[in-house]
Amino acid sequence: MKKNLFAFLLLAACWQAAVAQNTVESIRERYQAMKEYVASHQGTNQYDGADFGEFYHLESRQWLPATGGHIENTYLYYDEAESDDDVIYKPHYVKFVTTKFNYAAREFYEEYLYDKDGNVAFIYAYDPMTEFDGSLHDKQFEFRFYFNKGKLLKAIIKSKGADDAAYKEVLNDKAIKPIYADVFKQYQAKARQMRELFINIEKEAYVY
Repeated sequence: MKKNLFAFLLLAACWQAAVAQNTVESIRERYQAMKEYVASHQGTNQYDGADFGEFYHLESRQWLPATGGHIENTYLYYDEAESDDDVIYKPHYVKFVTTKFNYAAREFYEEYLYDKDGNVAFIYAYDPMTEFDGSLHDKQFEFRFYFNKGKLLKAIIKSKGADDAAYKEVLNDKAIKPIYADVFKQYQAKARQMRELFINIEKEAYVY
């Protein structure tokens, strides 16, 4: 009897662990739900709690040498973290981050989706001009990276030349080609930076 109970508990634990794993499909479902939330809440000003939305919005403006005015708008969406403390205002964790910025006339856009443990699960980035192997490529790129607890599940990279051209897939794999390694590391570092930004804002801005 005890052996059967132990086997059942072990099976249940394995099942729960499997459920907690990210897959490309589960990430896409969470991403779509988050995009719908953003579309229905961002920019609303009501105070009735229904359409108010919960996020931090940071706008940065600066004048940069050679490229001129630089404006960056970052939205950090959050949810309540699980807590054993019996408190009215529970701590938060970051769920999703969007950031849009420019260099001269070129506009960049990035998204970062996180799990409850703070690991980045998905990165999307639009880059109108990026650098590989020390040289600039005058093409537009879309990067999509899917993760499970820090491990890359899939990388999809597309590029195109003219604005009216169709994107062509240049990578769809579980591994990163050496030419894209630096860009990949750059976005991983940005994901960590955005989470740290949220943590620091939360410390100062959140009303407990």
